[in-house]
Amino acid sequence: MPETMHIGELAELAGTTTRTVRFYEEKGLIKPCHRSSGGFRCYSEEQLTQLRMVLSLKELGFGLERIKAILKKRCEEATAGVLAADVLEDLRKKREELNAQIVELEGIRAKLDCTINSLCHCLPCDLRLEERLCDDCERLKTQVEQRVPFFHTIQTN
Repeated sequence: MPETMHIGELAELAGTTTRTVRFYEEKGLIKPCHRSSGGFRCYSEEQLTQLRMVLSLKELGFGLERIKAILKKRCEEATAGVLAADVLEDLRKKREELNAQIVELEGIRAKLDCTINSLCHCLPCDLRLEERLCDDCERLKTQVEQRVPFFHTIQTN
């Protein structure tokens, strides 16, 4: 690998696009080591390593500000052990966030399944929309909890 590389080489080696590299530069996550006499951005192995770290953390679901904080820790920590402890804390917090999102998404999926099942009962209905009153439907009488507010017509007193 050359001593320094241009943005296209950096992007290719990192498995990303030049647009992504420029975006991360704008956000302050990486910066060229210098510019060539022609004004082209030049990068070293250090920037490639940093870009790969950014991409890896992004893949794990971290936001740009959190990635920036982790990269800052990398520069500030004296030992790999201290850095590992800090990063482990970040990773564990991210896992907790994901677990909470999974629980929330499972609840949404359960509601979707219920709604799908309920609407499947309506497929054979041949009443015109303005004539239907779902309270009178034999299929729905036994499944009150499966009524879909945005779909079923319920009589109000």
